Amino acid sequence: MTFEFEDRKHENTQLPNNLSAPNPGHTHQLISIMNTQKRDRFELLSAYLDGEVTATERRQVEEWLDKDVETQRLYSRLLNLRSNFQSLPVPSAQPVEQTIGQVFGKIDKRRRHRSVAWGGAAIAAMVVAALSSVVPGRQVWQMANVNNSAASEPLYVALNTPVVEIPDTVLAPAHKSAPAQPAKLHQQNN
Repeated sequence: MTFEFEDRKHENTQLPNNLSAPNPGHTHQLISIMNTQKRDRFELLSAYLDGEVTATERRQVEEWLDKDVETQRLYSRLLNLRSNFQSLPVPSAQPVEQTIGQVFGKIDKRRRHRSVAWGGAAIAAMVVAALSSVVPGRQVWQMANVNNSAASEPLYVALNTPVVEIPDTVLAPAHKSAPAQPAKLHQQNN
């Protein structure tokens, strides 16, 4: 805290003469300077309450408290705030085992909720399946019935004689002569 106060102590805290004119650009500078001064006073006053100031800073704060009404109000508010913080009850420390037990209890509770939810979903699915098989008027998919008597008869394969008679129209006509053999044709042409 001391280094900031010492650095700014030598700055000119008086407002420049040219800022007194009603100029919007200067208004921003004026507000910025005033905010910086208030922040510095607040920090120095807070350090004074905590006993973290040098002798020079202590004299400066005591001078402000003697002469400045706004600093006196801020000082009384800070004292009130400090006493309220000190009078707050300190929560009792829980044993580590109790904290760990609470954490694991919450984890177990979440697991139970999940298992109940999954179990409920499974029961609901079974109820829907049972009701859909009982409801009349709906067609149910069934497998086709296969006649097993045909499977008991042996299979016969006819090699030279077909089981079904083949009509003559499918075969080449019998009245046409068969084409001559190529060797015989060659001998006839010579």
